[in-house]
Amino acid sequence: MYTEDLENLILNRHRKNNSDELLILGGFIGISPIEKIATEIKSTIIYGCMKKSNLNLQQHNKYLSITNASNAEVLYKKNYNHSKIYCWLHSNQVVEIIAGSANFSTSGLNNDYQESLFDVPEKDYEKTYDYLQQSLNDCIPCAEHQFIPQKKGLELNSKVNNLDKILSKTPPSARLSLRSSKGTFHDSGINVGQKNLSGAHVNINDCYVPIRVEIIDSLPELFPNNGIHTKVGAGYGKAAKKKKPNAEFLFDDGEVIDISFEQIGPKRSNGYVYKAFRSFRPNSKLGEYLRRRLGLESGVPFEEKDFIRYGRDHIDLTLLDEGIYYADFSGS
Repeated sequence: MYTEDLENLILNRHRKNNSDELLILGGFIGISPIEKIATEIKSTIIYGCMKKSNLNLQQHNKYLSITNASNAEVLYKKNYNHSKIYCWLHSNQVVEIIAGSANFSTSGLNNDYQESLFDVPEKDYEKTYDYLQQSLNDCIPCAEHQFIPQKKGLELNSKVNNLDKILSKTPPSARLSLRSSKGTFHDSGINVGQKNLSGAHVNINDCYVPIRVEIIDSLPELFPNNGIHTKVGAGYGKAAKKKKPNAEFLFDDGEVIDISFEQIGPKRSNGYVYKAFRSFRPNSKLGEYLRRRLGLESGVPFEEKDFIRYGRDHIDLTLLDEGIYYADFSGS
């Protein structure tokens, strides 16, 4: 039974079992692990829960572009299936099968001890492979899918403080300001890397985006574990801090970034809430990305004038699937 380091397990198992192909039946599937597996082994990934997802056009186009340009193919299952099965083949013969609760997504594979996988006994290979073949027969290639935008729920456009607002409840969506709680940039988390200039051991492009408690209290379903930081009080100290990402963001321009929701916010009855999100390995990736979007040189501080020129000082964040987000940072 496997309960930790699941992403490494799945991405590298072919080296141990000498397989030449990987077949995945997932509930929800993420973009980031698909991009990673595409460089490792020929893969077929079935999106089992597509019918109940918040799939948007940008996410669909990303699956399509990966399929067209890599060694991985994404299929959409016609009927709902929440199974998670990983099957390795060599010369079209099963060599190993692992199954369990972990979706093929950043969230599913990187939350240690929250998901599990186990070895399927060899005596069950034939029955399991038959089940996978039945699932394949109930799929269409993502390229054949006729995308129809989902009807949005009530658009709230409801402010929760002087900076952030809820955009919709279904799907969960909110506008998160990049400013500090004081409404400025020089003291905001996106400029935390500037502490490098005064001797702090941070990359000059490091940044994090603040998550103010009002937005978590008003729209908890937007955030992992309803906004509660599960690692607080569980030995998540300095030595173990931020081992893995717990989400992935698909940006409006197609960029995909592994994200860590982290830092300790105010206490609620069931625990402490998150206080920020930032990119994972490296911490500087999000800061570098935002600078590129704004046309800034590496390391320069973000200033008010930059966002006025760009036409946006916030990120619109929408939950697509568990741990998978669409992040709109499009300028005017």
